[in-house]
Amino acid sequence: MKSALIALVSLSALAVASHGVVHQHRSGGWVQNPSGQASFTEYSGCGTPSCGISMTSGYTAAINELTFGSAQSYGDACGRCFNITPTSDPYTPSYTGPMGNTITVRVSNLCPVAGNEEWCGQTVSHPLNQFNMPVHFDLCEDSGAAAAFFPSGRGAMLGTYQEVLCTEWKGSEGSPLWNGACMAPVNAPLWPSVACGNEGMKHSLDCAVMLMCALRNPAPVSG
Repeated sequence: MKSALIALVSLSALAVASHGVVHQHRSGGWVQNPSGQASFTEYSGCGTPSCGISMTSGYTAAINELTFGSAQSYGDACGRCFNITPTSDPYTPSYTGPMGNTITVRVSNLCPVAGNEEWCGQTVSHPLNQFNMPVHFDLCEDSGAAAAFFPSGRGAMLGTYQEVLCTEWKGSEGSPLWNGACMAPVNAPLWPSVACGNEGMKHSLDCAVMLMCALRNPAPVSG
């Protein structure tokens, strides 16, 4: 994976012009808010997620690096659940619907900056992607999330997200794929509470042993 590591710096708040203020609720360079605006796309090939645990059922998603909490390993977004709602088409602003459905997804994967700059390119110095969104969810087609969420014929939307307890998520976990895998428990408290924690670097030993580093990177998001 060729993602550049986010600098571990402390910022109290990042002001942005078009969508108010993006607040950073804890130090460390990661911007992780329990609710806000987001963009949404879809990807396939979700079998080796960065969190290290595949779901055997239930809707899952990758999330942008700045929110995920790591460039290559697990981050504190792992295992967290979100209600996501589509509200507009980024390519056709005049589109009035149907808009699709609100669904609950569980984060199991990373959408890295490298190779996904359009959607997942948020950084500390540039906290919005090319669609002026601070957060991006890449919905796993294999889990059924994309089909349940997107309006017919559309694979990209803008909308909102709200973190919820994972007791609202309908699904189940598989077994860990490598040592050091982490998923927040279903009853974990919401942000700003810490669950898995944010990891600045990959687990190099795990990668060497499992030879799976390249497989952890989700496919580039579709447009």
